[in-house]
Amino acid sequence: MLDQPGLHKSLKGRLKRGDFRGATVYLAALQARNPQPETALDLAQMQNRCRAYFDALEQLRHARRQWPDDDALLRMFAETAMLAQTFDEAATAWQELITRLGPDTPYPVLRALACLRAIHQDSRAQEVLGAHGDRLRKYMARAGLQMLRRGRMPDHEIPRGLYLVSGNNGTGKSTLGHFLHALGYHIIDADTEIASFCTQGRFCDLRYDLLRATGAAETDLRWSWPETRVTHSFAAARKRKEPVFVIGGHGATVAPYIPRFRQVFHLTVPDDVIATRLAKRNSISHKVGSKGYLAALKRNTRTHIPDYKATLINADRPVWAICADVLSAISANAPYLPAKTGQIAATQSR
Repeated sequence: MLDQPGLHKSLKGRLKRGDFRGATVYLAALQARNPQPETALDLAQMQNRCRAYFDALEQLRHARRQWPDDDALLRMFAETAMLAQTFDEAATAWQELITRLGPDTPYPVLRALACLRAIHQDSRAQEVLGAHGDRLRKYMARAGLQMLRRGRMPDHEIPRGLYLVSGNNGTGKSTLGHFLHALGYHIIDADTEIASFCTQGRFCDLRYDLLRATGAAETDLRWSWPETRVTHSFAAARKRKEPVFVIGGHGATVAPYIPRFRQVFHLTVPDDVIATRLAKRNSISHKVGSKGYLAALKRNTRTHIPDYKATLINADRPVWAICADVLSAISANAPYLPAKTGQIAATQSR
């Protein structure tokens, strides 16, 4: 019932309070009255925050028909299609972005590889690598490109089971997850598939949905893994009968679930690297000088060595090198090791 200025005012109020569910209502109303690509992007972002991935995907399909040449819409569509696990659509979108965005970033290539290998289209993945290998060589050494060409290691070297990659904000967990995904491994992004806000035994995807009940909840609000989500997600992963990497979490969030993993890796980087990465990320919750930003820097010293048993990985290096170390460590602990892997294990033990 509001006019255009009223809708904008109400939207601003919802966003200021962190009420992203409410924000989607006003954004949808604004888009219906005055369709704009920028509004479509904002609406998709809010829908994704609410984990309404299929709703976001549908409205982005409509927006793309209206503005087919908008690169930002196409990228949001590709990211959302991956969240919704419609990898065939996502692969097509990423391949289109590769040609649109030029040679300045390897990210679309890695995401296209991940989508194609998720739907077992390795021949198409090799075609992408053949066509865009020069782009990747600008950002990684030959060893990294060779890893991408080989893809997943054989199952006798990387046994099936759950593997956790933990670490503080800014240590590079997501980047490592993207590279593992591009190799063809199944990935569980814990922040999108499992984690929720928690206070006084109550869980919710969105912070505001807990805080509106009582403002005092702010003092004990935590980002946590609900047992029911963990059980469901891990059970589905084990049915895949392949190695699965769970990306995300650290400290008290993951500690209760450590026994469920075959192996745990904890990424570490110096404080100045955390600061630089968070500044580049430009996250809403970790803007430079914000409480989240300062908390992440303070937490880095405390969580550099976790309370749970984990293999520490120096993550202040190229992602392919970090990935190689993780896979080598898994191979070294695998039963029935081939000769060359056994040699690696013997060398590490010395």
